Amino acid sequence: MRYPSNLIVRFLISSLVAATGLPMTFAQNVPYDATPQRPTFTSDTSTTAPGTMEIEFGAAATGSSGGFLALPTMVKYTPDVVGGFLHQAEFSLSFDAVQRDSSSTDTQTRFGDSLLLSVRRPIWAGDSFSLAIAPQAQFFLREKDGGRVGLTGLAAYSDGPNTAVVNLTWTVATERSETNPARKYDFAFDYGRTLGAGGRLGAFAGLLMEKPSRNDVAVSMSQGLTYRMRPNLVWDVAIVEEGIGAGRSGYRILGGLTVNLGRIGM
Repeated sequence: MRYPSNLIVRFLISSLVAATGLPMTFAQNVPYDATPQRPTFTSDTSTTAPGTMEIEFGAAATGSSGGFLALPTMVKYTPDVVGGFLHQAEFSLSFDAVQRDSSSTDTQTRFGDSLLLSVRRPIWAGDSFSLAIAPQAQFFLREKDGGRVGLTGLAAYSDGPNTAVVNLTWTVATERSETNPARKYDFAFDYGRTLGAGGRLGAFAGLLMEKPSRNDVAVSMSQGLTYRMRPNLVWDVAIVEEGIGAGRSGYRILGGLTVNLGRIGM
């Protein structure tokens, strides 16, 4: 396949500008650490610092037959609330800013086909073990009717430079169809380890098992690297192999960054 290289180059250039320009301004005034959830299969129990906004964005290109490029984006915000349910509750909106599908003769470049709303709320935190929940709702913008609602349970364990995260997700369709299964169960596991004395560089590997109703289990595996360039800026890169056992086989190449933009309205 041929990758849409012009889009990838433009993305890399814009990422470099963002990393060397605006984030430096934020880093001088805002000491808030970025809390990246990409590009692993799991999300951990940490949330964006209260009162701050964070953006995760990147590029995802397929290496299988056909051809697909997406620019996945997530905007996250945690209200600055002292107590109650909203305390440390992170609200996020996820979407593909661009999708380019070259699998047919009619290549199309357009906005993503769905929006995902989620609220990630820590419920218990110890010295090394923590738990969180994340209710979610997905809305389809085209080609599929209705949407999906569900809940993710998150558990994270850390021991020195080692971290293990498990996510269990259950979702149901608001309008069942062949492309929108009535129920879907996901199990995701990621293991990460910081490298070097400074702890800026990290490596991870993950496993994802997806079980839609009336379909076989699809398995994906991933491995990648993260690098914390500044406290509020983290780069990432990963390779994901998909379709092990069931589903469409192939692999994806991911790359992107997470940046904490600081407090909103200040």
